[in-house]
This record gives sequence, structure tokens and C-alpha cells, in this order.
Amino acid sequence: MIRRRALLDAILLPAALVVVVLEDVVWEGLRAVLRQISDLPPLRRLEARLGQLSGWAALPLFLVPEVVGRVGEIWAVALLVGGHVPSGIVVYLLVRLVSTLIAVFVYHACEAALLQLRWFAAIVAWLVRVRDWAKTLTADLRARIRARLQGVRSRATRRFIALRRVYAVSRFRK
Repeated sequence: MIRRRALLDAILLPAALVVVVLEDVVWEGLRAVLRQISDLPPLRRLEARLGQLSGWAALPLFLVPEVVGRVGEIWAVALLVGGHVPSGIVVYLLVRLVSTLIAVFVYHACEAALLQLRWFAAIVAWLVRVRDWAKTLTADLRARIRARLQGVRSRATRRFIALRRVYAVSRFRK
């Protein structure tokens, strides 16, 4: 029984790490970017209008980032076929980033209405449970990695931390 559970945990660990990285790094990074640009008046107005939509009216808005992503994929493939490999990779990554930002913006603007849809709320609750499971499964590993990296700081890491502090202080003053 214990061996089977350990084997299952070992098999599921990579998936759990992906979930944790997506949640902690990508999602939080995208939310930070959105917080920065959400101060722009046109985006504030758009967010307010989207927030007034019903859940069913908000659902088709998720097609916008999907269309942006598909168009970007076609562009990236055209670049790759044309022999522009680095450009194709950069275009693909940037378009994926932009389409994900749009999806996150739509979700946050319409979250209250979307969560009124029972099936949507059930999916979100399930995703939260998966995230919590992944964090629990990887807690020891993440703690060991943090402890190991605590004293190891490259010049780039130190510079990043310094810039982050400067940015945090300047943002706090606003």
C-alpha cells in the first residue's frame, strides 16, 4: 500500500510541479502585468463594462485570446517554414503570452458572473483542489530548493532582487 502510494506520488510529481510553476510563476506574473496596465483608463472602462456581463455573455469572450493564439501560431509556422527559426519561436512565445494575458483579463473582469454558472464554478473549484494537492505534494521539495538557493545568489539574481525592491518601494509611494 505504502509502496504503491509512493510510486503514484513519484509518477504524479512532474504534473504537480507543472501545476505549481504555472500557479506561482506564470499566473502571478501575468496578474502582476495586468495590475500594472489596468491603471490605463481605457482598460478600466473595458473592465467595468465586462464586469456587467452575465456569465453566458462572458463565455464567448474567451474566443478572443484563442483566435489571437491561432493567428500567432500560423504566423510562427510561416516564419519557421521560411527558415526564420529564432523569429518564429519568439513570435510564438509572445503571441501565447499576449493571448494568455487577454484570457486572464477577461476572467478577472467577468469572474463574478462566470462563477454564477454552476458548471464553471465546479471546474474552478476542481482546479483549486488540484493546485492545493500539487502544492502539498511538492512542499518538501520546494522547501529544500529554497533552502539550497538561499545562500546562492548570482550577480544577476542580486540585481533582480534590488530592482524588485526599488519597484516595490516606488509602487508603494503612489
